[in-house]
Amino acid sequence: MRKTNLTLIGVLAVLAFVFTLGASQVKGEDKPKTLTFAMPACPIKATTVPPTKIGFMLPTKNPLRVPFSVVGTVQVADQSGGVIFKTSNTVAADLTQVAFSRTVNTIQHLTGSLTFDRGCRSTDPYGSNTCAWTWGESITAGFGGALQEDITSGKLVVDLKIDNTIPFAFSCPVCGATCTITIPEQVDDGNWNEMWVLMFGLIRFPLALTNVFPH
Repeated sequence: MRKTNLTLIGVLAVLAFVFTLGASQVKGEDKPKTLTFAMPACPIKATTVPPTKIGFMLPTKNPLRVPFSVVGTVQVADQSGGVIFKTSNTVAADLTQVAFSRTVNTIQHLTGSLTFDRGCRSTDPYGSNTCAWTWGESITAGFGGALQEDITSGKLVVDLKIDNTIPFAFSCPVCGATCTITIPEQVDDGNWNEMWVLMFGLIRFPLALTNVFPH
């Protein structure tokens, strides 16, 4: 990842790759499984990412081998405490396909769009929406945008629910610190790793302001 492209939005892109590590960083069967990783250094500088395209491929089959869903919100606040980015997201999968939709609730001090070349039934000012793809499908994503302010501090808040019952929520500094996530015991199976990568790739609008994408 080029340093000039590490905008505030890149924070969640980090999560996509963190989850590929699994929960092996914690020793001992009787301890909660956690992941700890470094957030970007402060400040995160204002920057512009020109229109860019990158391809990626979905897993060849549902890694969990059962239908599942992940629903919830992702938001980022800056040093003023104001929320500059918040989305409500739904990812659902069965044995044949994975579906994705999102609503942009708040966006300020930044611009961006994320489009997919296939599988989406609607668009809005922020890109493609209401999408569904078959497992193993190859997709091209197009993205670009700008972070319009320097971020000197702030907070990342993720509040998700798996299968409408299992809470998965955490809060971390946006920059200049480490972030520790506790993995719900119901989903600490390594089979979830591929799904975390995919899920955060899909819901990270406008995380496509970085040149990182799960593949």
